[in-house]
Amino acid sequence: MNFFRLALFGVFLLLVVLLVPLVAGEQGQLIHAVEGAKEVVNGEVVEEPSPVDEPANNEAVEEKPYPIPPEKQEEEALFPRNMTVLNASEITAVNIRERPTADSKSIGIVYGNLMHVDVIQNLDNGYSEISTWDYASMKDIVGFVPTELLKTVELNEKYGVVVNLSQQKVYIYEDNVLVKTFACSSGLDENYYYTPKGLYRIGERGDSFFSPKYGQGAYHWVRFNNNYLFHSVPFDANRNIIEEEAAKLGQKASHGCIRLSLDDALWFYNNIPKGTPVLIKD
Repeated sequence: MNFFRLALFGVFLLLVVLLVPLVAGEQGQLIHAVEGAKEVVNGEVVEEPSPVDEPANNEAVEEKPYPIPPEKQEEEALFPRNMTVLNASEITAVNIRERPTADSKSIGIVYGNLMHVDVIQNLDNGYSEISTWDYASMKDIVGFVPTELLKTVELNEKYGVVVNLSQQKVYIYEDNVLVKTFACSSGLDENYYYTPKGLYRIGERGDSFFSPKYGQGAYHWVRFNNNYLFHSVPFDANRNIIEEEAAKLGQKASHGCIRLSLDDALWFYNNIPKGTPVLIKD
């Protein structure tokens, strides 16, 4: 009797072993077995990822910072924070010497402390070699000035002005963000009336001026290099705006200054402080 029960139980176990895989296969169930670092899924061998050492005691893993790509780094400022100028008032002419001596001949002049000059070298005899341009001839020159006549000045960082000569536009930046665009008229290309390119800073200002030489004047002038000014479109001897000249805004028309409309010139006069950098370029 016991033998019969054991035999019957053995047959039951055999049926279970044979039927369970078939039922699981019909239902689409996954049967897998892990063998070392490999996993078998429905007969396919899948490589397991390499084990990662976990920190002991659940300590956090410090992540290494990735290098920041150049395009994500902070953009270079539009304007420099300082510039090198001559240590003289903004309307004082300084002679640039051919050699580093006081009796050497002058090869050109530079006015005051509003225009940037490039220092090439400082000599032991108290002179420095600089690169700049001559105010009279408008030509580039390399010469010498006493080192004591050079100084570095901090620029106003709130505003910045770009004059694009090819576009005849003035761009006003506040905290390196473009906030205003003005149509302008820069100097004519002929008769040395062109507006000189370079880096300058804003100087003194006034309500108006009149030039007997040209028979014209203007309102709201702001200096950036001796007689080179930002100002309104010109008026005549009776202080009436010359409409023919005003209509030229957006094209070269002046004797070297930067002309603006009456409203734009007034805004510039009221808002752009001394020491603001001015970059004039093509």
